[in-house]
Amino acid sequence: MSNELAIANERGQSMAELMGVSIKTSNADFLPSISRLGMLHQPIMGEVELNGKMIKTEVVPVGAFTLKTGDDIVYSNGATVRVFAQRNQWQRWNSDTEEMEKSVMSNSLNGDLKDSIGGFNLGRPTGYIEDFNSLDDATKQVIRSVKRVVVYYGTVTLDNPTNEKGEAVSAVEAVPFVMDVKNRDSLKSINGVMGHLKKKNTLPIMSTIKLEGIEDSIPTGAKFGKIHATLGDAVELNSVDNDTLKDFLELIEYSNGKILDLHHERAKGGVDNDADVVEGILNNDFVEVDE
Repeated sequence: MSNELAIANERGQSMAELMGVSIKTSNADFLPSISRLGMLHQPIMGEVELNGKMIKTEVVPVGAFTLKTGDDIVYSNGATVRVFAQRNQWQRWNSDTEEMEKSVMSNSLNGDLKDSIGGFNLGRPTGYIEDFNSLDDATKQVIRSVKRVVVYYGTVTLDNPTNEKGEAVSAVEAVPFVMDVKNRDSLKSINGVMGHLKKKNTLPIMSTIKLEGIEDSIPTGAKFGKIHATLGDAVELNSVDNDTLKDFLELIEYSNGKILDLHHERAKGGVDNDADVVEGILNNDFVEVDE
């Protein structure tokens, strides 16, 4: 395992730390041109001929994966990924400005993370909250609106990719991607696989993970997609992986830098210690708040 140690030795960190799967590490983000892996929460409808008549039907179902590269989008009901790095982040959609507000990415959310609106944690209180009901309504609303997101960086191969008409397209294999996941069931499923690998002292990069898109619904009947993850095949590390990991780490630094730029621009005074934020954000385990 000499190749996977090259970057770690260069930066004075363990491979696990660089990948964001240990308790200690640095910062995170993504490249403007990297493909983004997502999921459909509404089906794409199309028309098919049946007994001489055109009828509407689902051609791409809820729960299908989407891979967007520039303006191009391909779809698939399943994907096989290798996770090179992962980070945690606070996010909130601002419907007034039509902007996704974000904190810097970190291995942990248990600390004061600078955000893109000039504050910390998008206004969400730091640490564990023992009594949610004792909070004032404004704070409760902030906690409900600001979501914990896990950002994954890796390579993806899609199962039988199609276009928006359900027609087969060219193979999609080992494409670098970034994926934001906030659904709790999806995270629980992925974390289950990660935990299994950890027990075997195996880094995520050393195995594929198979992702299946599943349709679910809320009590009102509205449908949404979520991820079911299972362990894939073992993978031998090579020098290309070393370069890929290095690229992801540079993308992470770039994205956090863009968020810090917005933080400075929008902050109302105060003294910043960016070097500390970028190089040593706190790395304690995050505890969910029961709402």
